[in-house]
Amino acid sequence: MKKTFRGIAIGTVIATGLIVTSGCSFMSTTESKEATGKSVIITKAEFEKIQNGMTTEEVFKIIGGKGEVMSEAGENGKPGYTILYTYSGKGSTGANANFTFQDGKLMAKAQVGLK
Repeated sequence: MKKTFRGIAIGTVIATGLIVTSGCSFMSTTESKEATGKSVIITKAEFEKIQNGMTTEEVFKIIGGKGEVMSEAGENGKPGYTILYTYSGKGSTGANANFTFQDGKLMAKAQVGLK
């Protein structure tokens, strides 16, 4: 009986290790896709073209696509719906830009390190 319990415990530890390892591998694959240019990258020139009041479509057209959704409030299609997109940026290490839309219009923008 003790041998069976010990075997189950060891098997559980090994299986858990494999699950954790495969999860970490998946995250590394996702991160490497972004690093190889699969995500949309914004430049300072593009950022400067974007003005408050523009629609999401106008902003996406300037940048070349949608960024990553960082937060949402409310229900899409209902008054007050707010969404924040973030983009990796061309420039210094960690360069990025954020855009907050409410009811489909740009309400705020911010950037760090864009060139």
